[in-house]
Amino acid sequence: MILDGHPQSVNIVYQSIFTIFPLTMQHYHVVIIGAGPAGCATALAIVQMSVTKCLRVLIIDNADGSAYKAIGESLPAAARPTLSMLHPTMLSQFTQDTANGLHEMCTGNASAWASPDLHETYALLNPYGAGWHLDRTLFDGTLRKACSSMLCKGKFIAALIEWEVDVESEEQGNILTFRAQWLVDATGRRAVVASKIGAKMDKHLDLLSFYLVLHKSDIDHYQDSATSSKPTEDTDSRTLIESALSGWWYLARLPHDRRLIMYITTPSDPSARIARKVTGFMDMPSTAKFTQCTAAGSSVLHPYASWEPAPAAPGCSDAQGLGRGWCAIGDAALAFDPLSSQGIITALKAGALLGSLLANHFYGRDNPPVNPQKLDGEGVVRTISEAYEHVRIKYEEGRSYYYNVVSRFDPTDERGESDTKLRGGNFWVQQREFK
Repeated sequence: MILDGHPQSVNIVYQSIFTIFPLTMQHYHVVIIGAGPAGCATALAIVQMSVTKCLRVLIIDNADGSAYKAIGESLPAAARPTLSMLHPTMLSQFTQDTANGLHEMCTGNASAWASPDLHETYALLNPYGAGWHLDRTLFDGTLRKACSSMLCKGKFIAALIEWEVDVESEEQGNILTFRAQWLVDATGRRAVVASKIGAKMDKHLDLLSFYLVLHKSDIDHYQDSATSSKPTEDTDSRTLIESALSGWWYLARLPHDRRLIMYITTPSDPSARIARKVTGFMDMPSTAKFTQCTAAGSSVLHPYASWEPAPAAPGCSDAQGLGRGWCAIGDAALAFDPLSSQGIITALKAGALLGSLLANHFYGRDNPPVNPQKLDGEGVVRTISEAYEHVRIKYEEGRSYYYNVVSRFDPTDERGESDTKLRGGNFWVQQREFK
């Protein structure tokens, strides 16, 4: 039987939800708070993996789409398969934008890390090819455009009983209320939704990143001031990383004749006070009044997700799928040290995984002939949590290795023994001691 253009099996899903939720407001299978890469990837994966494409998904979007965003611009080439999976035209659109100069290719990495010598790796040796230095505003906008039918512009206010989500509408200014069986927190490092629910963020050693975004005219001005020679063209498409006494430096060429210069250190290091003003950060033109500053430490949410099963409602024999669940995604679940350059690709991959799990959760339950590997709410939580733990362990192993190989700034006394009091900073000692 066909009801409202949908097969009866899909109608069973709605009956299961509406048995719990009265028909007094808009209902969704999944409500996602946050329309960054993680939130959009989750929504797109749900759509791609849904058997009949009839799951109701809503994304609450509070982002300023016109705001320039410099940090988080690095996307490894390994993201190509994920982009292709999320939307049939996503990778081709991204490739076309890059060909038109809207994103920059990253031709490799150059680092002066464990030693002052420069070591290089080339994108030519990567099986996926070259990565990117993104125009993040454009990249995020491309993802949102692919999700446009699921977007609601507004500000998340609260998640009440039975995942009754209150949102302040951007267009009307009034409070809209939605209900969902699953709530996804894609609000970034603040983890706004998860923190209100009661989850705790475990922050690792605090790091701050100070950064300047310079236009070609700024760079030419600096070169004119420093030398009498004609400014050279900025053609270096590599990512450059260099360790320093009290932190480390990161440089990358961005689209539209810009270059990102970033310095990472701890909040307590004396260099952090110096870096807050451009006169201390570097001798740059007067058009740059101050350096931007943002959190750069890693953090882990506890728990990552949760599921609360509900008892069967009268007249409903299938109680297994009933209940409510929530899950954090992207930086709301795991935030990384920028040294890893894994923030965006991890957000995309985690969103793709969570979306496929949620699609399986609904259609695996109601269409067993199509997908016999049904996944209940606890299975979703268990699978995504195990995946997050795998990522966390791998990240922490990599972080420990790269910070431990830097010993050239270790302070030593006259006998050659380490003494952190003898030199300006103990940044590297702190990073190595962290477990």
